[in-house]
Amino acid sequence: MARRIGVCRALHAYHHYAFWRTFFLELGWETVLSPTTNREAIEHGVRLSPSELCLPAKAFLGHVAILKDKVDAILLPRIVCSVLRKDYFFGCPKALALPDLTRAVFDSLPMVVEPVLDQRIQTDEQAWCAAVSGAVPQTDARRAFRCASAAAQATTQKTRQQGSPLHMFGRDANGRAAPESAVRVGVVGHSYLLYDSGLSLDILDKVRDAGGQPVVIFPSDAEVTRETQEDDALNWYYEIELLAAARRLLEHEAVDGMLLVASFACGTGAVTNEIIHRAAVHKHRVPTILLLLDEHTGEAGLVTRIESFVDVLRMRKK
Repeated sequence: MARRIGVCRALHAYHHYAFWRTFFLELGWETVLSPTTNREAIEHGVRLSPSELCLPAKAFLGHVAILKDKVDAILLPRIVCSVLRKDYFFGCPKALALPDLTRAVFDSLPMVVEPVLDQRIQTDEQAWCAAVSGAVPQTDARRAFRCASAAAQATTQKTRQQGSPLHMFGRDANGRAAPESAVRVGVVGHSYLLYDSGLSLDILDKVRDAGGQPVVIFPSDAEVTRETQEDDALNWYYEIELLAAARRLLEHEAVDGMLLVASFACGTGAVTNEIIHRAAVHKHRVPTILLLLDEHTGEAGLVTRIESFVDVLRMRKK
């Protein structure tokens, strides 16, 4: 019988699920994906978590709780460092520590598959092969890595075309057609916030309901690489992606306003959003609003802020 490995539908799954699923499928393992985030998962994660964690990390622990007794193994990737143009770009500090935190929080876990993705010391292929070295032959792991890499590349192209990563989970991309008169609202935030309806409370639909057209950018590899060469470049890889997305929105997409979405207690986001805010307001004269999400965020207050912002943008266009 195929080994069942649990994958949390949270955090970096919104970037890398296609790779993960293909890798384990090629090894003959069954991937068990946790359900979409609901209030129960959030509240369970909150009870388990230290208070300083951000909402997505708390929800991640809730997903682990859902999966851990239903699978033979669980995937806990440690995304440490990517190397671009001979410079180092790191993952989120809190997400980087999630394997350790998960082990500390839960009394019992199934077998943990923990690829340590740190390109300073080894290639990603070496990391994935090492993570399953005790369970499968290395030749099989290398073949699985090559297949997964090809699947990930194709999936990334589809995500850029559709403007959403939800196709990875067999769901249609978010998006209703907006009237031509709708103001264009550039939305910047991590995929695991924007497209996880349990965390964001369907924030993109709320922009549409308010009369705006949300514009979300998934930057190309070339755009991300160019961003690493900027004077204000940050050495956090996933924040570099947000900066590249914001640059295209401000310089090429003719947006009427910028909506920045982040989670409360996200230290990297505080820096990134300040850089984007300064560029939007002082350089491009584009109004900007920041929405911080946590487990206490209320839907009514979120709607009020979005509606007010879209109304301001609409009045500025008259």
